[in-house]
Amino acid sequence: MWLLLATVSGWSADRVLALDERMAQPLDGFISLLRDTSGELTFEEVRSGIKPFGPVTSGDLHQGYTPDVFWMRIEVESHSSQRLDRILEFTYAYLDDIQLYRVSANGAVEHMQSGRNLAPMDRVVAHRKPVFPISFEPGERATLYLRVSTHASMTLNARLAPIFEFYEDSDQEYVWLALYFGMLVALGTYNFLLFLGTGQRSFLLYSLFVLSFGIAASSMNDLGPLLLWPGLVGEWGNRILPTGYTLAATLAVMFARSFLNMRRIAPRWDQALLIMAICWWCGTLTTLVVPVQGALKIMSAMGVLTTVFLIISGISAARYRIPAARIYLVAWLLLLVGAALLSVRNLGWIPSNFFTVYGLQIGSAIEMVLLSFGLAARFNELKRQKEEAQRQLVVSLQLQERELENRVVQRTSELEVAKAELELQVVKDPLTGLYNRYGLMTHLEEFTQRAQRRDELLAVILVDLDGFKQVNDLYGHEAGDLLLQTIARRLQKEARGSDRVARMGGDEFVVVTENVASEASALEIGRRLREAITQPVTLPSGEVVSVGASVGIRIGWGGELTSRELIRGADEAMYQVKKARKNDVCLFT
Repeated sequence: MWLLLATVSGWSADRVLALDERMAQPLDGFISLLRDTSGELTFEEVRSGIKPFGPVTSGDLHQGYTPDVFWMRIEVESHSSQRLDRILEFTYAYLDDIQLYRVSANGAVEHMQSGRNLAPMDRVVAHRKPVFPISFEPGERATLYLRVSTHASMTLNARLAPIFEFYEDSDQEYVWLALYFGMLVALGTYNFLLFLGTGQRSFLLYSLFVLSFGIAASSMNDLGPLLLWPGLVGEWGNRILPTGYTLAATLAVMFARSFLNMRRIAPRWDQALLIMAICWWCGTLTTLVVPVQGALKIMSAMGVLTTVFLIISGISAARYRIPAARIYLVAWLLLLVGAALLSVRNLGWIPSNFFTVYGLQIGSAIEMVLLSFGLAARFNELKRQKEEAQRQLVVSLQLQERELENRVVQRTSELEVAKAELELQVVKDPLTGLYNRYGLMTHLEEFTQRAQRRDELLAVILVDLDGFKQVNDLYGHEAGDLLLQTIARRLQKEARGSDRVARMGGDEFVVVTENVASEASALEIGRRLREAITQPVTLPSGEVVSVGASVGIRIGWGGELTSRELIRGADEAMYQVKKARKNDVCLFT
């Protein structure tokens, strides 16, 4: 049964790793393990065989989260005729303390130490991974004992590689990591500048998410302790990883809430993301006070839960047709794969290999690029919506402007009509509709100037009613008003279209006529007006009344007389009639 188990496991007590002169060799299948649950075994006790080593397969080299100390033993033999220089390299960088004891065939012991608990300058080789330089003389056989303790996932995969191949592979890893972290710096900086330019909160949250994620990733790959904070070792140096990743998860939830912006469309999802962000802040603070191994377990759980929840929220957002929701969904799906691989590997459920160790970096790189594209798409959509809103606003303003212009035109027309009516009220007599004294003087001034330009005769005919007071006293003011209105219509009917008829006040009327042929013509016009005035008028009561008219005329040639002189002359001629005989026509001489 023991031989069968050894055959299945790929290990035997006598199995020795024969060094290859050119190629790197993984140690899987050549390692035996001893679990030290107390962590108090010394090298001498382990070497003496106080506790036996057990066989392992390559999958058993990943023990997950455990507080135990593990001892590894590897038998190595060189069949080469020349000295072979090798680097023993652990593939997983996040290991705290590794001590190597090299026991030669003659019993000599060489001790070396590396790991995250040591500052880079104190490690046997200042490298991001635990590495140990080992040389083998021709035909030499040695036994390697390694004591490993860590607060993180116990991943013990290792290899022996020629120095040239090790540094060649190491340089390639550094190049890829430099590209990865350079991409994070570029994305974070670019989106932070977009935040400064646009004020969009999503760009700031994305930048902070990338920054915290990058710090945590640099700690996990041991680039941070090697390059950024080489003097920070121990507990607080180890907390950068769990606190950084949990902070990144919290910022990712806040970013998702801002990016999806489902407050109006799906308020329950928005509320759920808010509650989750609050809980995640509590989880981030918890990683600062609990033991580091507990903080790493919180980190793993939050990582899986965050990506799963954000994917579900992305599916919901895609159903509501939120801009860039599909890009957001694909991005978090890729990160979920990487985070799930890392978390499950850390728990010891799957073996440790390139994809499980670097799955988070690969997934996060693609995820962050896609999220950046999603932000750009969302920004463009918001820009398009803003431009559409501005266009609608411009159209609305144009419509309002046209409506305002129409109202202004309408109001202007109304004001012009009102102004015309007001002007008429100023120059017209309200009872008869004829021009009043003010209107008469305005038009008489125009007539005078025109007569002067044309060198024509201008006649002013002033009419004073005879007997009007008796009609007004006998039949009342209404009868008097009717009589005045009737006489006004008769005067307008007898006057020419170019003439102006006005009521001076009381029972006095004035007719201004231009281009008069002679004094005789003026007298003829005056007689015709008097005859029209003296015709009988039937009152509403049936009574028939009639009045006389004293008519005075003043003519002027080519504007030789002013308006006032014309009116005064016609008035004097009218009074001559009044004094002499009344109801007659007189020309001023």
